[in-house]
Amino acid sequence: MEFAVRKLAPNIGAEVTGLDLSQPFDDPTMARLRQVWLEHVVVVLPGQEIDDDQQIAFSRRIGELELINMSEVQLDGKPEIYCTTNIGDNGELLPKDHPVMQFNKGNMKWHSDSSFKTIPAMASLLRAIEVPPVGADTCFANMAAAYEAVSEEMKARIDGLVGIHSFHYSRRDIDNVVMDQDEVDLIPPVEHPVVRTHPETGLKALYVGAHTAGIVGMSDAEARPLIDGLIEFATGPDFSFTHKWHVGDIVWWDNRAAVHRGTEYEINTYRRRLHRTTVAGFCPVV
Repeated sequence: MEFAVRKLAPNIGAEVTGLDLSQPFDDPTMARLRQVWLEHVVVVLPGQEIDDDQQIAFSRRIGELELINMSEVQLDGKPEIYCTTNIGDNGELLPKDHPVMQFNKGNMKWHSDSSFKTIPAMASLLRAIEVPPVGADTCFANMAAAYEAVSEEMKARIDGLVGIHSFHYSRRDIDNVVMDQDEVDLIPPVEHPVVRTHPETGLKALYVGAHTAGIVGMSDAEARPLIDGLIEFATGPDFSFTHKWHVGDIVWWDNRAAVHRGTEYEINTYRRRLHRTTVAGFCPVV
């Protein structure tokens, strides 16, 4: 099956058209699509009319799925789906002080999904069901392209460093009552290299984001400016692009080579609902 590819930004992102994910397609087509994804880090598949089960089925062609262990954001009956929304079970908009709304604020920080796990996520796929007319975009940055662009002095400084990743650190300024203690206990801090090697492309990529609480062997006073400086550099315009959502869009990104964040919108005016499936990694980063 043929499909068209359009580059979205110089160093990241491609739009793929001509594929209907509601219909089966062969393994060679899937292999070509995967190569586009590996090359561009983020793939946008617009105009897809699929349901949750079809999203799960397509995601499983990429790899084994993570199950969402936070009950408040897990889709009822489908633990494979993370539901990011401002809509309550009654169909009404949630108030700003609702625990889920507070929890979702963390998604507006640059991060790589599940970097706080011993085996972090390989990929994420986010499908737009309801979107605001303005705001609520998602920004992406290519951490492999950013690593390649840093100075040789910086490469020498950061190669071999080990970062400490903590979900609770990234939510430190948010009232995180959405998780119970059992859910909190499932995700203690973990360690990952500040520069990781992509297992499929062989490229080195920066591996820092909002979940990076510190660096092994460094004081906070030394580590924090380094981490924040790397994030600021990597998410600059040379390595990033912003996706404006439309209903039916599916965006598929590589967590091993990208960070992302959401942007603000009028949460008490506009409805928003997106469903995410997360493809698990297959080995520890270290």
